[in-house]
Amino acid sequence: MDALLRKTSTQFGALVLTIASSSFVQAAPLTDHAMMTVAELAASGGTTALKSCAADATWFSSPSMPSEVKTSDGPNDSSFCDFYQFSWQTFAYLMAKSTNAPSVINFQDNSQFNQLEFKPDGSPANSCDDIHDSQVLFVRTSKHQENDTDMVIPQIIGQAGSGATIYDQNRNVVYYDVRFSKNMCNVKQIQQLQNFPAGTTEMKTAWKVLGANDDPNSFITMEANITPATPGNSSTKPTKLGMVGFHIAVATEAHPEFVWATFEHKLNAPDCTLPQKTTGWSFASQTCSAGLKDNKPGCEFNNPTSQSKLTGTPSEICRMYPYGSSIDDLKFDDNVSSIKTLNANVQPYLNDEFKVLKNYFNVGALWVSDTKQGSYTTPTDNQPVTQISNQRGSLRLANTVAETDFQEVNTAAINLDGKSSPSAGFVSNCFGCHNYEGLDSNISNTTSNSLSHIFDDIAVGSKQCLDVQPANTINSNTQAKTDCPTTCSNSSSKLKWNGQWTNQNASTGAQLAKSVCGCCAI
Repeated sequence: MDALLRKTSTQFGALVLTIASSSFVQAAPLTDHAMMTVAELAASGGTTALKSCAADATWFSSPSMPSEVKTSDGPNDSSFCDFYQFSWQTFAYLMAKSTNAPSVINFQDNSQFNQLEFKPDGSPANSCDDIHDSQVLFVRTSKHQENDTDMVIPQIIGQAGSGATIYDQNRNVVYYDVRFSKNMCNVKQIQQLQNFPAGTTEMKTAWKVLGANDDPNSFITMEANITPATPGNSSTKPTKLGMVGFHIAVATEAHPEFVWATFEHKLNAPDCTLPQKTTGWSFASQTCSAGLKDNKPGCEFNNPTSQSKLTGTPSEICRMYPYGSSIDDLKFDDNVSSIKTLNANVQPYLNDEFKVLKNYFNVGALWVSDTKQGSYTTPTDNQPVTQISNQRGSLRLANTVAETDFQEVNTAAINLDGKSSPSAGFVSNCFGCHNYEGLDSNISNTTSNSLSHIFDDIAVGSKQCLDVQPANTINSNTQAKTDCPTTCSNSSSKLKWNGQWTNQNASTGAQLAKSVCGCCAI
């Protein structure tokens, strides 16, 4: 597989940001009935009443990027299986050898996707100039908890603080790489739209240093310089890294909210309840894994601490919700069955260049049911609803090596009086950070700090301007002069108000649901 992979020599440092970490000691034991249900589902791949989700041989014999989710359940109606077939076909294409550059695979092909780059001081570099001379791999830190707070790696970096990093059992830190479709460099054109164009793609990958006991043939690999240069020593020996996590977000015409899917290496971490085995995990020790299996608390899981070094105390990680789902979640059987059966059904096709993919599996995916409505629901007619009633798929989706300490997803109901209950807090799945506003809202999803976070960095690094939504509606120039400068700087320290604001759509003249300030890179 090495001949198909890009050989990179990338200089990067350990960067840590500020964010509070949550903790998880050990999942409370399930009841005997619930444990039996989970065990039965794990053994059968889902309920026997549900159909198996089929794989297509052409995904691997003639790889292609799917343009849309199928509608197997009727006009404009996609099944859960349709979304997971879309996810696996996308993953297969991105892992296939590039026809443009046979020495790399598609997601590493710079003629198809750009890398998100940053300057040594942590500010965004130009990721659109096809000159790859900046930092592109970073140490993972915790995610922000609200849509209006500061972004975190890899969106905005360079803020010193107490952000959490994770280390494998060999004491090596995990690194991250971000890539995106080239159309995202067309900032001005995209900002005229309510949603990102169909085909817009974002990818985030997680990498571990391969140790003596790791088989490089069981990983997607690349080489990188992971030790910062020192005076008198401008180059270092490349280190082989293995991919342990892969996020994909793809927008389609029918699903402008993006279909969010995540894949992991099968040796990453055990399930917190009923782990498959107790040895051989990259991010859990044998001792702590045995405690999980025996339901005997003893280790603190999913609580990475603040570090700034390339080596450190090994993290103890387990997966709280296998396949991003809990038994009580909406359409749990449908979701888990589709994931598990499709993961199994692709196996016969994973040969030759795709053989390495036998070591990876789809954890789950997330999307919305009605794109006219947003990813978060508010009560109507005083009816109790959950915040995520419009979301579908793996409602508790999290990647163990990318969202380690954000696996506890809060799905509490909203009170009858229309106000959020105290327990209805931050929902830490994909839409918790990447909020989607429905088509009927007339609110743009292409403004700063909304659906895509890296869009800000792309614009700033390439010296383009962004429309940023202020917290309050602006009704006068006087108010704009007060609110817009802060709105821009809060979005990014590299953005400055250009003196323009509006409440109207530039193309149609229609009233916008929210005001926007014009913010340009400095």
